[in-house]
Amino acid sequence: MIAKSSQFNLSIALVTQNRPESLKRCLKSWRSQTISPFEIVVSDDSDEAYTAQIQAIAKQFYCFYTRGPRRGLYANRNHASLTCRGTHILSGDDDHTHPQDYVEKILEVIVTDPQRVWIFPERKPGQSIDTPLLCPPELHRSGCGCLPKDPSDCAAIADGSSVYPRQIFDQGLRYDETYPFGPMWYLWGKVLRKYGWRISFSDATFIWHHRQFEQRYLDTKHLESFWECTTYVQFARAWWVEPSLQNMIWSILYLLRRIIFTSTMLGYTVKTRIKLANAINLLKFAWRSKEKYVLKEVSPPGQCCKEKNPYPF
Repeated sequence: MIAKSSQFNLSIALVTQNRPESLKRCLKSWRSQTISPFEIVVSDDSDEAYTAQIQAIAKQFYCFYTRGPRRGLYANRNHASLTCRGTHILSGDDDHTHPQDYVEKILEVIVTDPQRVWIFPERKPGQSIDTPLLCPPELHRSGCGCLPKDPSDCAAIADGSSVYPRQIFDQGLRYDETYPFGPMWYLWGKVLRKYGWRISFSDATFIWHHRQFEQRYLDTKHLESFWECTTYVQFARAWWVEPSLQNMIWSILYLLRRIIFTSTMLGYTVKTRIKLANAINLLKFAWRSKEKYVLKEVSPPGQCCKEKNPYPF
């Protein structure tokens, strides 16, 4: 199986921001693989105070370093993915580590169907090996996540452990960059389905997610922005990605609820509501997102694209 997978090149599109120690741990894991990835692209959205250190770490582990666009997480994911040269692109995060045969297992899965998006689960560090590996959630009517009915053909995305045929990006499909942070991955999964890409869950391997408590979990403004992004996702879906009266009604009901009542999100220790002015803005953003989601010409999934020319940067 590994011999057959040699026709595919797995690029790692790794995004990072202000976490040099976490990045070092992550890259050490990548460089301990039984099979090395084709390339590791480190797209750095860090503040200037961290830039030199991040660049040195990338060089230490023989990665291609590029400065990120500094417009938020999803702009950075787009930048990292577009920098990659391989036939397949794995979206990676700096707070992940991996089993030593992670790349090997992924290549074995790609061989079974190279024209699918493959998503892989996560475990917490120290979690029992007997803990079931669950499929990541897909978009629910609330704008949050729910388990897919059919994990082999779903709209779920594992934001830091999904593998994409590079044709997706060559088609012009992109993560939505409207908000710098928030559950845009739910919308991304729906967009890929809209344009004919099959998304399948595999439990052949997994990542360890070293989640840390961050100050944003105490920040009311950050939570409000998160809720705005969540609601934007609902309306963009209802208007352009999966347009239906039912989706629109649910979007309106949840927006009203978030304007009237305070609420929180898993991980946060604060509550907030969406301000009326911000609600109007997110509706404007969602309405204007038509140009992102109603593309005139997108070729259907086909043969894997060949390796790109060397780095353009």
